[in-house]
Amino acid sequence: MDRALSTAIVGAIVNVVLSTIVPCLLKDSQNRKGSIITEMKLTFMVNRHLLITSSLITAIAVYLAVKMEPEFNSVLPAGLANFLR
Repeated sequence: MDRALSTAIVGAIVNVVLSTIVPCLLKDSQNRKGSIITEMKLTFMVNRHLLITSSLITAIAVYLAVKMEPEFNSVLPAGLANFLR
């Protein structure tokens, strides 16, 4: 299987797992409005209801990122590429 395709599948699975588990873990959290925990909880709760769409978008984004990575690295200047490694 292609590296990009397998990475995209793993990304979609991680999205499904996080979208179902994180709201359950943060269910009893009583944080103030606007805190990062509250925002994470709300984001994952919305994604849980749009699970197929969210997972498909995540898989496409991961697939494109992995496919573009070798081309992107060949364009970077040598000094910047060494800095990022």
